[in-house]
Amino acid sequence: MNRIDTTATLHLRCGSDIRDGLKEAGFVGNFLEFSDPFCQGPVPDQPLGQFIKTRATFIAGAYELSLDDVLARCQREYGALATLGNYEHVVLWFEHDSYDQLILAFLMDYIATSRPDTRIEVISLDHAPGIERFTGLGQLAPDGLIWVWENHRMTLSDDMIAFGKDAWQAIRATDPALLTSLANRQTAPLPHMPAALKRHLAEFPAPDTGLGLTQKQTLQIIADHGPLPLGKVFGHLMRSYEPLPYLGDLMFWAEVKLMTECKNALFTLSPANADQIWAERTITLTETGKDTLLGKRNFLDNFLGTRWVGGIRTGQPFAP
Repeated sequence: MNRIDTTATLHLRCGSDIRDGLKEAGFVGNFLEFSDPFCQGPVPDQPLGQFIKTRATFIAGAYELSLDDVLARCQREYGALATLGNYEHVVLWFEHDSYDQLILAFLMDYIATSRPDTRIEVISLDHAPGIERFTGLGQLAPDGLIWVWENHRMTLSDDMIAFGKDAWQAIRATDPALLTSLANRQTAPLPHMPAALKRHLAEFPAPDTGLGLTQKQTLQIIADHGPLPLGKVFGHLMRSYEPLPYLGDLMFWAEVKLMTECKNALFTLSPANADQIWAERTITLTETGKDTLLGKRNFLDNFLGTRWVGGIRTGQPFAP
């Protein structure tokens, strides 16, 4: 039986969703997860050690996790990137959404700096056979992963590295000008990066409502369907409303919690019972929420918290 890869191959993915599928498909290389969700929270231009602490502080607070555990995981994942040069062959597995593409931009910047002496290939795709609404590699069965391997690997080029490095600089910038310029590119060496950056830009507060696109869609779903369990709101978001799905369920819950930090509530949540998970709590739009959605009120005039989009923050200062 011919091997697909070798034991000298490293598969790098921004999650663990394809780890088992690769094994079932017959891949024998090592697997490395690097999954810092740069699409949420502060992504400031800081020295790496400080940056890791900033990210860990955000992740622990937003997703209700132990700071010590999150910091240890972040340090482990960032530290593991130093091993790329230990392999003959590294394959970066990514799809087209902003969760993946922002991490891919970081990796391009990292590779530009560290220059590991190894053969690197990039997988970046936005579709797969037989899947009508492709949202990620985790949807694929083992034979689908083989199809991706055979049809969507690109040799890493200097143009890819340069574009990704520029994108990472733009993501962390305190001015959105470069981000806007890159997002408006019609073509790019990393083909799915511009659309992902454009979706990332949509999280900035809209002038009329003060809402980012995820916030607006959340309120719109409740306006369209009436009071719903939060899990059903998330389902509508992923299936129908979100043009480029990228949020995980805990990321969505973090966004909902952030929206409650207001002088006047945009919505109410049913009380949490001791044995009830957040997805079962019912969310109901308030008059303030309706007015905000219509642009009669601006969310930023009501917001008491801090919200980051890359290197730019709205609301009160963030203290890591």
